[in-house]
This record gives sequence, C-alpha cells and structure tokens, in this order.
Amino acid sequence: MLRQFRIIIRAIIFVLALVTINIAHVSISMASTTASEQSLIAAFLFNFLKFTEWPDGIVTEELKLCVTEDQVFKELDTISGRLIQSKRVIIQRVNFREFQSDCQLLYLSREENIDQIQQWLKITDHKPILIVSNANKFLDMGGMIILINNGKTLSFEIDLERIKYAGLKLNAQLLQIARDVRGR
Repeated sequence: MLRQFRIIIRAIIFVLALVTINIAHVSISMASTTASEQSLIAAFLFNFLKFTEWPDGIVTEELKLCVTEDQVFKELDTISGRLIQSKRVIIQRVNFREFQSDCQLLYLSREENIDQIQQWLKITDHKPILIVSNANKFLDMGGMIILINNGKTLSFEIDLERIKYAGLKLNAQLLQIARDVRGR
C-alpha cells in the first residue's frame, strides 16, 4: 500500500513538473504528429533532461537537446533557454554525417527513416547521450527511451541496461512512472 502511494505521489510530481513549464495537455490526437503531441513530447524531453545524470565532465554550462535537422518541431522553442540546475537548455539541429557527440539528449522522431534511426544508434553507441524516440519498436532497435502515444495519453518505456551502458543514471522518480522498465 505504501509503495502504491509513493508511485502515485511520484507520478503527481512528474505531472506537476509538466504543468510548470506550461506545455502539458490532457489529450492528444492519434493523427500524424500534432502540435498537442509535440508539446507533450517537448515537456517529456525537458523532464528527461531534468531527471538524468551524466558522468562528470560531460555537462558544462548548458544542456544540449539535439534533434535532426529535418525535424520541424517549433514546440521545442518553449523549453529553449530554460534552466535545469542552473544550466541553460539549448536546442541544436544535427545530422549524422557531421555529428559531434556534444549532445546530452538526442530525440529521433518516428518520421525519421528506420535506416537513419539505426545509423544514429550506431554512431551514438557507448556515448553518454540519452537517446529518445517515438518510433515503433525503438527499444528493440537499441534505443533508451520510447515515447508511446495510445491515442489518449503519452507514456514512455525505458531500457535501463542501455542507459547504464552509456554511463547515464535516471532519477528513481522517472523509473517509477515509466510504463515499463527493461533490465531492472
């Protein structure tokens, strides 16, 4: 009973964190990526940055959230410049031909070609970069966090082994509210 209460409290804290950045929405459409879904994704990405710990020396004065240069994702503007533990969030557009691994989080949209997603996973392997996507079967491809839209809510699943393998640590609150955590 106490464990369930703690899980509920942690879920409430996470939702309140979403609300405090003014981009939480109650429901989302299952159509292609809508503005509402993108706003929720932006909120989740912000909180993933907030609840992740990188190895010493990786994060300096800013936290870089990287997206591929083909993605149209205006909702990220709502988190650009915000502070997390006195570090400014920077949005950076990247491509895999010129990629330098100075990102803390890389978001790969489901609109990306599967081959490109696999290429991204290959070049970021062993690097302390949190890799997040809403592409189907992303965890099976080797991703770390998948965002899942069931038509009513947006939730996420985590591959903890991949995250540990990259030298990253997730806050226990994040693990508690994940729909599923592989490799506990």
